[in-house]
Amino acid sequence: MTKQEIQEKVNTFMTDRLEFEPSVIKPEAELKRDLGMTSLDAVETAIFIKRTFGFQPERGAIKTLVTIQDLYDFIEKNG
Repeated sequence: MTKQEIQEKVNTFMTDRLEFEPSVIKPEAELKRDLGMTSLDAVETAIFIKRTFGFQPERGAIKTLVTIQDLYDFIEKNG
């Protein structure tokens, strides 16, 4: 899967499932500070990654990511 495809899938998930405003979905946006990502959002993101990209993130891995770019890179590296 290309970087562009990963970004599109993640962005769609964030706007459709987590209901973040599309205008704040930028690579440099911080998941907690800018988006207000909660622990429940992190769990939903881990489930999304497993279903969409075919691998299970380690417990707590999503909470260690700071920006949306970190999330893209994490998926690209592990997927």
